[in-house]
Amino acid sequence: MKRRVKRFDEFDEDIILYIGDISRSGYEQVTHVCQQQKLSQSAYLVLITHGGDPHAGYRIARCLRHHYGDFKLLVPDICKSAGTLIAIGAHELVIADRGELGPLDIQMTKPDELMERSSGMDIQQGLELLRKQTYSAFEDFMYSTRARTGISTKMAAEISAKLAGSVFQPVYGQIDPIRLGEIFRANTVGFEYGKRLEADSRNLKQNALLNLITGYPAHSFVIDRKEAGTLFDRVRAPDERELQLLSKLYTLLPQLNDLIFNWNSQEIEVQHADQQPEANAEAGHQLPVAEGAGGGHEAGER
Repeated sequence: MKRRVKRFDEFDEDIILYIGDISRSGYEQVTHVCQQQKLSQSAYLVLITHGGDPHAGYRIARCLRHHYGDFKLLVPDICKSAGTLIAIGAHELVIADRGELGPLDIQMTKPDELMERSSGMDIQQGLELLRKQTYSAFEDFMYSTRARTGISTKMAAEISAKLAGSVFQPVYGQIDPIRLGEIFRANTVGFEYGKRLEADSRNLKQNALLNLITGYPAHSFVIDRKEAGTLFDRVRAPDERELQLLSKLYTLLPQLNDLIFNWNSQEIEVQHADQQPEANAEAGHQLPVAEGAGGGHEAGER
């Protein structure tokens, strides 16, 4: 007879380890873990990801809230983009010294490029730069024309507007309005999902969601624990118990890839239903690859 028991006696919570891209199949695996490997009413999500599908990230955060209510997000390493979206849905962020979040600007595929993505903010930042350069050129033309010729301000402004327009028109002519609409909608998706997750978690500071989408100069910008404290209300460093867990994880990390499972849940054999299982002191140092991979495969085919 098989029974599920905890791996770590010091943790009452389930510990859901997610390493890999945020995807729809990842959401299916998280759902499977919550349904088949759940042992507690509270949980940690230990998340290492470069990002991925924001729709899947939203579903993962909603799934964890459905099964556990408030959950904690433990960030041992990289947790970017759609990972940051999941962070908005968490009740509390526990960010290790090596942990980092990233901006929430949505990544989009580049036109006519295979396997390449760009930030949803690239074109918007480019437009803002063009606007500033166009206005600066207009001012320079107007003041220099007025000073050299002595003509009226109105006439100087008309001449300068034509000059600035002729200089920048070829650049503006390359802007695709349909592409602009796609980018606007993509960033709106991140904002709307973030707003809905924040309504449950209540962990973002005022204007933090907008800052996560538009306030950082690059998609790769590092949001470490100190920076996260300017965006979220409940952010802290790992305590001693969590540091011991992270130490085990860092030892195993070189061997882990694309794995989703409940680290604090293991299946063992018992002779009788009322038999008390013996604790395995080495369990936390073992890789449950078969369990994680098997659960993910089954859920991914639903």
